[in-house]
Amino acid sequence: MNANTGLRIARVHSQFHRHGSGHYVLAPVFANRSPPKQLAPSRASSRRAASTSSQTKEAPKSVSELVSERPSSPLPASTTLNPPASTRPPPLELPTRDPQSSLFSHLFQLGKAYTTFYKSGLHAIFVNRRLLSQSPSAKPSSSIDAATFPTRSDILLRARVRHDLSRLPIFGLLVFICGEFTPLIVIVFPRLTPYTCRIPKQSDALRRSSEARRAASFRALQHQLAPGDAAARDRVAAGHICRTLGLTSQFWDKIGLDGPFAGILARRAVQRIAADDTMIHEGGGVGALVDDEVVLACEDRGIDVLGKSVDELRSRLEEWVRKTAPESRGGDAASKESAQKEVEDKVRGVLLGLDGKT
Repeated sequence: MNANTGLRIARVHSQFHRHGSGHYVLAPVFANRSPPKQLAPSRASSRRAASTSSQTKEAPKSVSELVSERPSSPLPASTTLNPPASTRPPPLELPTRDPQSSLFSHLFQLGKAYTTFYKSGLHAIFVNRRLLSQSPSAKPSSSIDAATFPTRSDILLRARVRHDLSRLPIFGLLVFICGEFTPLIVIVFPRLTPYTCRIPKQSDALRRSSEARRAASFRALQHQLAPGDAAARDRVAAGHICRTLGLTSQFWDKIGLDGPFAGILARRAVQRIAADDTMIHEGGGVGALVDDEVVLACEDRGIDVLGKSVDELRSRLEEWVRKTAPESRGGDAASKESAQKEVEDKVRGVLLGLDGKT
């Protein structure tokens, strides 16, 4: 085989090796062979340019892909702070109706788009489950080091996988029975849907409900608390935190009672948020989070996100992390425990609106 033939095969049938990090590396085609004759630089470069141009024309990128490629944060995305993108819903690209096409054809294309979306979301659940089983922090280890200690990415991956797997049987049966009509059903029962299968309208409906409930809880809190009344604040804090973060059912709001185990749920939520604030602060700050994770982090802390730009939410999250940061840190275990307790107290204060902003 001459050199020209070898170069033609190398361009069409490129050999790629995939490493564990997910990057592709081009393997040399002429391994263990004598080096072939080189083409003229201008001729070789023109062929590579033509090949690249043809590949670009053959596979045009969609709008969602172009948006996802733009710089999403001031800093490079951190793999220890951001969980895999497969834990979030895939892009939903709905077709626009052509005035010349029939209604039946448009509805068919619409149902096909939703079917593709749900198939991708269901497939992502099993991908995330496999990623969780392959995570170093999920494997038992006799020694505690930085490689086995769970990162924020590992913690969020585990939480979202558990959430999705618990809803998979009912949701899978729903998709199997309803098919293309599933979007009409999930709007009525939005919390039965895994994270990876939530359509944008469903997420917006959940956010509107949560923000309305949060605003009502803050209005009631202003009438229940008197300035300087620490006893009353401690008495109503657990119920308010549960309503603000959506930890209990709205049924208990209608009858004027806190949900069951409100104290335990509120304490665990405060500890979880405090630990998350610490990991963000020590892992590079809010600037290392991608846009989608900034929105989810704000939701997790009871910050309203509807009608807000990503830049505004990023600023509010940075302010939150700055407010909850401990005054000082020490190297010993006692100092770290004291600093974490300080963060939890600050998180509880912000959730109760004691920072001056509700």
